Formats: sequence, C-alpha cells, structure tokens
Amino acid sequence: MAMPPPPPPPPPPPFEISTQDFQALRRAVSDVSMEMEKFSKDLKHINKVTGVERAECECCGLCEDCTPAYIGHIKDTYSGKWVCGLCSEAVKEHLNKAPWIAMEKAVESHTVFCKKFNKTTRLNPKLSLARSLRDAMKISFQHRNSKSMSASKIARSSSCVPRIGIQINSPKNQ
Repeated sequence: MAMPPPPPPPPPPPFEISTQDFQALRRAVSDVSMEMEKFSKDLKHINKVTGVERAECECCGLCEDCTPAYIGHIKDTYSGKWVCGLCSEAVKEHLNKAPWIAMEKAVESHTVFCKKFNKTTRLNPKLSLARSLRDAMKISFQHRNSKSMSASKIARSSSCVPRIGIQINSPKNQ
C-alpha cells in the first residue's frame, strides 16, 4: 500500500514586533507628523509674509507663484496681461521679427496661437502634424507657381521653326 504524501511545512510565523519596537515606531510616526504640521504652518506663514500669489498666464494657462510686485511689472510690460516666461519670449521674438507691431497686438497674436494650439495639437498631435505638412506643401506649391509666373519666359514666335537647318561642310563634300 502506498503512503500518502507528507503534509506541507507549516507557514512561517507572522511578523512579530516587540512592544518596545512598536512604541518606538509609533513615536517616530508621531514626530514626523508633528514636523510636517509645523512645516505646513511655516509655509502658510511665509505665503502671508511675502505675499506670494498664484498667477495664470493669459496666453497658455500656465500657473506660477509670484509676488504682487512681479505680477504688476509683467502686466505693465505686456499691456495689462500676465504672461509666463515662455510666452513672453515668444512675444519678444514676434516683436523682433515685426517691430512695427504694438505690444498689445503681439500678445494678442500669441494668445490666439496658444489657444489654437491647445484646441488642436494637444488633443490630437498626429492630426496636427498632418495639417502642418499640408500647409507646408500648399506654401511650397504657391511659392513654386509664383516663381514660374513671374519669371520671364522666352516664347516662340511664328517664324521659329523647331528644326535646325544648318549644313555642315565636311571635307568629303568639298
């Protein structure tokens, strides 16, 4: 008669922690939570003292924490609108390319660009790439057509014959 297989070994005993270790762990957690609470209170106090405010870019919607003085300076510079650092660089670049444009128009132009970007490119980047390629091809085609139209072409007159009628005198014929 065959013997049944031996029973599996008993599971290891559950993790046991001594009362002393448990109390030490509890004290550590308590100390950490107290420090976090102090830090949180200090952070609120710092915000009240320095007057840090959250400002949202009127072009792209990015939020930054800034002092009221800095927010006022940026609004004075950019026609009463708060503009983040990246958008401000884009507006400056736009003004460098077209210096006759007023600051207000440059900011407005960039705002329109950002809103269009957020509606299309962020939602579907592949579709945006396809549109960009299509637009580039249109511009290339229009550029090529305008060059061919503006370039002066030499047209044939009715007296031109498409064949050459020149006889070459070779030494044999002489």
